[in-house]
Amino acid sequence: MATIALAGGGTGGHVYPALAIADVLKERGHTVLYYGDPERLEARVAPERGYPFRPVRALQYPRGGLLGKIRFAFGLLRSTWATRAQLKADRVDVVLGVGGYISAPPVLAAWTLGRGRAVHEANVVPGLANKLCARVAQAVLLTYDKTRGRMPGDAPRHVVGVPVNPKVLKGDRMQAAARYGLDPERPVVLLVGGSLGAVRINELAIALGRRLRTFQILHLCGPKYEDTVRSELPELPMDYVLVPYEDRMGDAYAVADLIVARAGSSTLAEITAVGKPSLLIPSPNVTENHQEGNARGLEEAGAAEVQVEQGWDIAAVVERVEKLVSDTGHLSGIGANALTQARLDAADRAADVIESLV
Repeated sequence: MATIALAGGGTGGHVYPALAIADVLKERGHTVLYYGDPERLEARVAPERGYPFRPVRALQYPRGGLLGKIRFAFGLLRSTWATRAQLKADRVDVVLGVGGYISAPPVLAAWTLGRGRAVHEANVVPGLANKLCARVAQAVLLTYDKTRGRMPGDAPRHVVGVPVNPKVLKGDRMQAAARYGLDPERPVVLLVGGSLGAVRINELAIALGRRLRTFQILHLCGPKYEDTVRSELPELPMDYVLVPYEDRMGDAYAVADLIVARAGSSTLAEITAVGKPSLLIPSPNVTENHQEGNARGLEEAGAAEVQVEQGWDIAAVVERVEKLVSDTGHLSGIGANALTQARLDAADRAADVIESLV
């Protein structure tokens, strides 16, 4: 059996798919470690899931300025050298980079040691770290076939999808409703901005919460936004449940009749896996607007609806949500189409490729 390191993070969209792959590799008898930023999500979540954590120190790539780029280059060299020593100490056989700037030093270090190395790109438009690491990778794992030509290097491409934690498939509506204090007989709109939260989605949730509604609201606001939301809604309606952070997303999905969310690939993988209708509001603050690219792919398949932030009119978006909730037949069709887009074997397929590099 091999020792395999997963590297990357910063957001749930990088961390949770990586941990889904880790679970499969662990079940197959491999030793799995997680290399990431000690100040971000992975430092907490990976150890909670039982994976030893190795801190990596690295600088984010500067978007402009020659001096910043020079500092970044020297910082990357230092971080790669330090990570190289850690990989040797851990006797790592293969490194999988899952994106985020912190993934680059471990993958580059594996290259200098002649160890196995691969990257997984979750989005239609690849991130900067994955584009850098793809040049030295032995395998490139993709979510979308259209990403093939956007990745540099000549490593084989494998379209595997985004791995999903099987636990998100096991939620029970009645039990989830009881946990949240919701009525299982009334519709529920789940609003979630990802692991970090999202200002626009929180704004929409607050606007919906102030109206007389036929549906209930489950609002996952993000930890740093909880006080803001509570200040806007000092007396939360009885049918409005505010949750700063949820690590049991299976419950949230199980009770939802409509999901309003960002369009990170991890979120989309989970939504399609559970076969739920969604209104996607892509974040405009991402590399090359890749979230809208992700969302449009589902929209073309009739598996989601898309609302962009450009020209944002909160009253119009509120009306759109209310109209969607009332059209149960339309929602049912979107959910059925979403399920056809799911790749439930993504973690197993990714693990197969990683094992081939041992």
